[in-house]
Amino acid sequence: MTSNNNFITAKRVIQNNQEFLIGTFQIRQIRNFTKYTQHLIVGFEEVDGDQKVFENQNQIKPIYNPEIQRRTNSSKVERIADFLTSDPNAMFPTNIVIAIPSQVIDDFSDEDGTIKLTLNQIVKAELEKEDGTVYLTIIDGQHRIKGIERAIERLNSEINDLSQVLKSSTNDVLIKKLEYQQKLLDRLLSFELLVTFFIDPTLEYQAMIFSTINKTQTKVPENLVYSLYGLTKDDSPQKTSLEVVLALNGIENSPFFNRIKLVGGNYKKGLIVPLSQATMVKSILNDISNNSREAETDRFKKRTELKVNPKNLTFRKYYANNQDYMIVRILYSYFNAVRNSFIDQNGNSFWEINTDGNISNILHTNVGFQALLKVLFDLLKIIPEEKRDDKTTYEAYLSKAQKINWADTGEQKRYPFTSGTINLLYSDIITMILK
Repeated sequence: MTSNNNFITAKRVIQNNQEFLIGTFQIRQIRNFTKYTQHLIVGFEEVDGDQKVFENQNQIKPIYNPEIQRRTNSSKVERIADFLTSDPNAMFPTNIVIAIPSQVIDDFSDEDGTIKLTLNQIVKAELEKEDGTVYLTIIDGQHRIKGIERAIERLNSEINDLSQVLKSSTNDVLIKKLEYQQKLLDRLLSFELLVTFFIDPTLEYQAMIFSTINKTQTKVPENLVYSLYGLTKDDSPQKTSLEVVLALNGIENSPFFNRIKLVGGNYKKGLIVPLSQATMVKSILNDISNNSREAETDRFKKRTELKVNPKNLTFRKYYANNQDYMIVRILYSYFNAVRNSFIDQNGNSFWEINTDGNISNILHTNVGFQALLKVLFDLLKIIPEEKRDDKTTYEAYLSKAQKINWADTGEQKRYPFTSGTINLLYSDIITMILK
């Protein structure tokens, strides 16, 4: 199943009387017949001879839909490029879907279900122009194609820069880097993709295909994603964050003991397990990596490479220095201080969940956890290293916030269980303890 400069070979597939073609193509081959474009072709029209598009066919030119501009999300494109250039196991197992207008097909042959299409030379000729017409348009997969294009652009730029530097240098490190980048580019250009083709699909049919593909996909839960990192042998910020959460949930005297709902856990019906594994893992990870995009590339780096710490992230420092135990100690000590500091008039901690299992205040929720974690990160900026795993250090600060009315459960309560409460609760606590 191949594509040359002007032909495509694929297999015919029929599903519920709907026919399409499917083939496997290297990205360098796909670039001979399509690339990302914002425009959708909805038909063709005849034109005068001096406006002729094809030399050996009818005198026609494409008609674009003026209302539909399919713009890509630049951050998503950059994340895909990061994925392709940093993950040695990067793959796209799902299909790219492409529309082929019959007007650009010069020849069509069918041998026992194997289809060979010969495309008019104008298809590739237009692709070589900066603003040329893209005749084979992408119905689904434009972010993947644009991401691959972006990754190739990056690598070509880096290879060119390194080559220029090495014209006047024999630096062995740069030579090895150039060799690595060149191998990565060659591998990317040979990257194979599954491609599905529809011939002459109407605009409505394209919309149906796109919606069917995207609306029926189920997003993988973050809980499951983070759990899968625990199955790998490779060291990563994600795996460390998960292991910290598992440790806090499993230590009997921990404030989080059996308080975190773990993926695959065997829980009795009706049992309230208030904290989400995904929320806790993500919160810890966000203090190891500078942002979610970098977190994806950080998992392929050695710990020492994360010693550069422009945001002065506390957990990042411990991770880079192979001191994961300190993350556990700090969270254990701080939240024990939370448990001891916020007590009702009967001496019961607002942190503890009643035997009936009901969630009665914000301290029992993911929202409360995230607000308190923000407070912790502020405190770590002023607490000396030797006191960061000392419960009494945090109690001295939190005792100043004992006026907070955790028991306020009325309809107009100040701390409803919504995401907007995170910053409100954080602001109330930090104002009291640092004034």
